[in-house]
This record gives sequence, structure tokens and C-alpha cells, in this order.
Amino acid sequence: MELPEKYLDIRNKFVEALKTGNFSAIAAISLDDLKLAKIHLSADRNLPYYSLLAQTLTEREKATMETKEGVRVAGVESNYAQNQHIFLAHKFTDEGLITPLKKTIEQHKFFWAEANKKDLGKISTDVLAKIKKSGFFIAVMTMQHELRDGNFTSDSWVLEKKAAALAFGQRPVIMAEEGIERHYIGFVQSDEQIISFTRDNFSARAQDVINGIDTIYKKSLTKGLI
Repeated sequence: MELPEKYLDIRNKFVEALKTGNFSAIAAISLDDLKLAKIHLSADRNLPYYSLLAQTLTEREKATMETKEGVRVAGVESNYAQNQHIFLAHKFTDEGLITPLKKTIEQHKFFWAEANKKDLGKISTDVLAKIKKSGFFIAVMTMQHELRDGNFTSDSWVLEKKAAALAFGQRPVIMAEEGIERHYIGFVQSDEQIISFTRDNFSARAQDVINGIDTIYKKSLTKGLI
């Protein structure tokens, strides 16, 4: 059976995105079209572009399950805003940024948790337990590999931990360094969860993030989750 023109066009957009690193055309594809494209293009499931299509669809579906409590997942009781523990997802090489962020968290009487260096490159049961226990989740994404258009990728390990946070009903806060290609930040429930920063203004942006988390936590104590 001949493949409809619409899905040939979608396939070409994903193939082109992999070549150029420009994912803007993908962002404009509707969720319903992505779902149908995955079905119509299933014969290409072993090709690189199809893996990108599947990943994009998965993250877009998660992003549509927004609730006031975060993402509601059947059988999972979310701890979102239920305690003062914050899980920090970051590259271990970014300690220059993370150390001041930890101090800001402590100044607000919150607690932080992070992965162990021995877990580098994997999502261990320890990491999952820490993410699930925490009331909040912050991912700090910094520039990694330069793309042809001058933008950058981010760390895939941090992105995977963000996906775990979504699965546990979190509303992750993404602190993304200016210059990272939007696709490499991944999807969240609201653009307000993405905080852009530079190396010069990171401390001020971190203060804003923790102030926001503090406000959400205090409201959850008096009025229930917002």
C-alpha cells in the first residue's frame, strides 16, 4: 500500500532534523499526526529517524497529561510539593554551578539529593527512589556538543532523569543554558517550567527558582496543591 503524502513529509522532516540538528519543523507536528505517522512508518522502525520519532511522541504524550499535581500516572502516588526535598539532576562536571545552587536550597531550609557518581550513565534504583521521594525536581542542563546551526545538545543522562520525574508525577523545573537546541531540553507540561540562564546570571535565576518552589510548597500546606 502506498504511503500517504502526509507521512512521507513527516518522515522527511525527521530525517532532515537528524542531518541538520534543526528540530523546529518537528515541533510544529501535531500529536495526532505523530501517532499516526508512527503507525504508517513502522516498517522503518530500525532506522535512526524512527527512533527520534518514537522518542518525540513519547515525550509529547507525557506533556499532555498535565494536572495540578503534575503528571498523573496510574498506580503512582506523586510526592509533588509534599515535602522540602529537591532532587538535582546535573552533569558532575557542572559543580561550579551546582554548589551555589545547593547553598541557595539550604538557605531556604530545603534539602537536596542527587545521583552518586558511581551511577554515572545509568538510572539506578537508588536514583529512582530519590526522585520518587522528593517533593520537587530541578534539572540543570548545560551545553554539550555543538550542532551545525551553532546551537548545542544537552546531556542525555539528565534528560532521562527528567523523564523519570515526569513518570513519578513531578512538574520538573528545567534550568537550561542559553544556546541549547529546544529539542534537547525535551517536553514539560508548561513552558514556565523552563528557566533559561547564562553563566553570568545563573545564581540570580537559581534564586528565582527556589523562591518559586518555596511559594508552591507553602501554598500546598495551606490550600492543597495548586
